[in-house]
Amino acid sequence: MTGIILGWLEMNAGMRTILAAVDQSRNAQAVIGRAAELASLLRTELVILTVLDPDPMRKFSIDEERNRIASFHRELLFKHFPKNGISVESNNPSEPVYRYNPAGIRIRLQTLSGNPVDSICGCAEQLKADLVIVGNRGLGGVGGLVLGSVSERVVHKCSRSVMVVKGGESHSSDWESIVASQQAQLNLGAR
Repeated sequence: MTGIILGWLEMNAGMRTILAAVDQSRNAQAVIGRAAELASLLRTELVILTVLDPDPMRKFSIDEERNRIASFHRELLFKHFPKNGISVESNNPSEPVYRYNPAGIRIRLQTLSGNPVDSICGCAEQLKADLVIVGNRGLGGVGGLVLGSVSERVVHKCSRSVMVVKGGESHSSDWESIVASQQAQLNLGAR
């Protein structure tokens, strides 16, 4: 399995944009954790997207919902990137942009309204995303936001590569251990 992942990393070293689609479920932490690891390793732009369901029966106004999502996005950002390494590049309320300076990663926070599958796939196309990351479970229609069985439909509909992340937080980084292992092998081979 490690060989497959190492091969994938080598093939995708020229990756420019990763789109991580999340809702406010627990699985969002795992999705952003994986996206942050990949963005840091590949030094690529990361776009964190949440799609609001245009349900007219929602509890909050669209503006209140957008504010809640913006707060949630910042919470995810600061949990997965050290706060002292983050700077604000653009403070546009509709799409704030941050920079994680140690790795030079640009992080955009985006909220869209509409059908989750169509919005995720459309955003991926517009961004020319090299990779779309979604969770295998989410709030679905009950919570009024995205994912759940949406991930399966995104895999089938999206013309971009899609990674589905299973829930549950990992306390160690698989990607970092793989890269460390690869570096050790390269160092041994150079002798």
